[in-house]
Amino acid sequence: MNFSFWLEQKEYRINLEERAKNNLCVSVNEQGFDVSVEFIGKNELLLKINGRVYNVVVNSNSLSHSVYVNGRLFKIEKRSALEILKGEKGRSKKREVKISMPGRVVQIIAREGEEVQEGQAVLVLEAMKMQNEIKSPQAGKISQIRFRAGDYVEAGAILFAVE
Repeated sequence: MNFSFWLEQKEYRINLEERAKNNLCVSVNEQGFDVSVEFIGKNELLLKINGRVYNVVVNSNSLSHSVYVNGRLFKIEKRSALEILKGEKGRSKKREVKISMPGRVVQIIAREGEEVQEGQAVLVLEAMKMQNEIKSPQAGKISQIRFRAGDYVEAGAILFAVE
């Protein structure tokens, strides 16, 4: 049996081949594993993979599977390949960051042309007597910073853009 799933924006292709009762040969992206399965309950099983034992609990709903492996959570979305492709095409390569309230730019941390990671601080904005780091919504290059330190900005103003 062959199938694919996506986990954290990465596709995994799985091939399952039953060798004997509760014994499988599992290929993940063409890497093979010998797996034996012991069913403990409706949603829980023990997997012995290449000699190591894993306790697995699977909870599912209409949108995703929550898979706990030795207590560590993996969330697997239920989406078709078409939905995934539509989401990738609809995602803009350039993201403009706007401010929702007026304030003053206190510090510019990143510079135009600089590569940033998702969540990395780009500038510090003071609004309502509080200083807030304004972070990049995605990894990429800062294509534009529209203000300098000391500038006042109005609500709805575009602070910077990331491509």
